[in-house]
Parts: sequence; structure tokens; C-alpha cells
Amino acid sequence: MVIRLKRFFWEHEFLRLLIVIVCIWIAGALLLWMFEHKGNPDEFGNVPKCFWNIAVYLFSGLDSGQPESLAGKITATIILVLSLGVVGVFTGTVASIFVEKRIGGKRFMPPKNIKDHIVICNWNEKGVSIVAELRAKALKIKRAIVIISSEIPEETLSELEEFKYVYLVKGDPTSEVVLNHANIRKCFSCIILSQKSAGEHADAQSILVALTIKQLCIESDCAKIHVVTEAVARKNFEHLRKAGCDEIISAGEFALRIISQSALTPGLSTVYTNLVTVSEETNEIYQLPVPPNYYGKTFEELGADILSKRLGKNPSILIGVKHKGKIVLNPRKEHFQTFAEDDKIFLISFSRPQLSFLTQK
Repeated sequence: MVIRLKRFFWEHEFLRLLIVIVCIWIAGALLLWMFEHKGNPDEFGNVPKCFWNIAVYLFSGLDSGQPESLAGKITATIILVLSLGVVGVFTGTVASIFVEKRIGGKRFMPPKNIKDHIVICNWNEKGVSIVAELRAKALKIKRAIVIISSEIPEETLSELEEFKYVYLVKGDPTSEVVLNHANIRKCFSCIILSQKSAGEHADAQSILVALTIKQLCIESDCAKIHVVTEAVARKNFEHLRKAGCDEIISAGEFALRIISQSALTPGLSTVYTNLVTVSEETNEIYQLPVPPNYYGKTFEELGADILSKRLGKNPSILIGVKHKGKIVLNPRKEHFQTFAEDDKIFLISFSRPQLSFLTQK
């Protein structure tokens, strides 16, 4: 509990400053009352008068009652010196908030301590749909979103409900300074969209973004950021992968595969749409860590247990495993034997299954 409170106050600069000012105000008022209420009753005869005088000292200076005792003068001097720093910083913080609102309109710069968020680099016509999916009502965990682009139509987006809790950093995502404004090192994952204005060189620009992110992680010795990239040409997939992109998706090629497979298997497009649409009525694919009590057990054993414990409101089906960095769906026995500590499993479910569902007896 104490650790959580410390973390909370450390992450909220405005609240910390406010608490410090209140502590100075209360301590100063009580000290002045103790030192001055007998010898200077007109100015410090009761506690409310002392509170008023300290408030004036903090925000205006020695324009109110003046102490007469040595201890009272020392207290007043300390309060005046502290007011130059603490209250000055407080006033600057409040002013910066209004400046950001003025400059950014309805979009705000992300807070300095933002973390576990999703960063979207560049912007195109697919951006609105991506943000809508990431902010879907059915999602239990809604991560903050930071968009980095110099081309985003802010006036249009500010009217959309999906962008109510989305931050915007205006600038080039290939710049380290701009990426630092989005606190890229502490994000949960990053999406790199194809920059429309780059034309046929869109993949090259995405490679530069990925390389910059990769270099920032190396320099700061932080964990590798999971990067999902939209590619224009398949020939650039290998270059994007070497630049640090973990998942590379070509919307055109993906659509062509669905069209051809749907011609062979009628209704398949509906299945894919169901799996990639986040809503309370559709199934999604979730990745979870393997429960410790299944280390050393087979895919069949875990799958059978999940089926035998299917929950009425949120039934789940085991479909795949991530083993030693490789993802295999419906693995054959010769390709996957037993679960290890760092393995992940993939489930189809209406909402994110709880680990207790997999470990209950």
C-alpha cells in the first residue's frame, strides 16, 4: 500500500506540488500562531488570521501582518524564501497546462510519466479505424494512445468520440526528440503506419522510424519494443524485419488472401472479420502465459482441460502456442512436445480469460 502511494505521488507532479504548498501553509500558520499570538494579538491572535497571513506570504510577499518576535521573523523569512521556489513552480505548472490547451486545441501532449501506452507513428486513412478498435467498449484494458505525426487532421479528429482520450505529438517520428516526447521507451507497443506523403518511399520512411526506435532502446538499455508495421511492398519485408519490426502487415496482400480463401471456403471472410473485430458479440484471440502447473504438460492436456472447464459466459478454445519465439497454431506432436516456462498460449474467447479459469481444480 505504501509503495503504491509513493508511486502515485511520484507520477503526479501537480498533486505533489499542491501537497507541499498545503504542508508549508499549515506548518507556517501554526508556528506563527505559537510564536506571535501572545505578543502580537492584532495580527496573529488566532489561527485563522495566521492562515491568512501565510497565504499572503506565499503568493504575494510580506504585504500582510508582520511578526515581531525573532522566531516569528525567522519563520516568515523561511516561508518567503520557499514561496519563491515551490509556488513559482506550481504557478508555472498551471500555466503550462493552459499553454498546452491553447496550442493543442482539444489534443494534449502526453504526460511525461506516461507508460504502457500504444504509440502510433505516421497517419493515413486507416488510422481512425485502428484507434476505434483500440478504444472498443468491449476491451477491459484500455491503454492510452499517443499519435506521432505532422500530417494528422486534428480539427476533424477532435470531433470523434474515439479520440477523446488520445494524445497527439506533432512532428516527425524519425526524430529522437519527438519519440522521447511520446515516451517511446516505456510504451506497450508501437504501430508504424505508411506515411501517405512519402509515396513509393513509404516503406523506407517506416524503416527509418523502426531503426530510430531500435537505437533508442539500445542506448537506454530498455526492453525491446514490440513494433507492428504496415508495409506497402512485400519486397521490403526483410528490410523492415532487420530494422526491428516484429510484425509486418500488408493490407493489400492480406485482403487478397482472404478473398482467394473465401472463394474456396464460403463464409471464411465472416470468420476472419469476427476474430479481428473487438465487440461483446464477437470472439477475439488472446495471448496468455502458460499457467505454472502446466509446465511439462502437452498441448492436448491443456486443451482438454480448457474444454472440460468451459464457462457459460466466456467459453474458450486453445488454438496455438508461442514456443521459443515461434508461433504454431494447432501444433503437431513432432513440432511441439511440452510447455516451458516462457511459453505463451493463444485462446479464442469472447473476452480476455482470467488465469484462474485455467488453474482452477
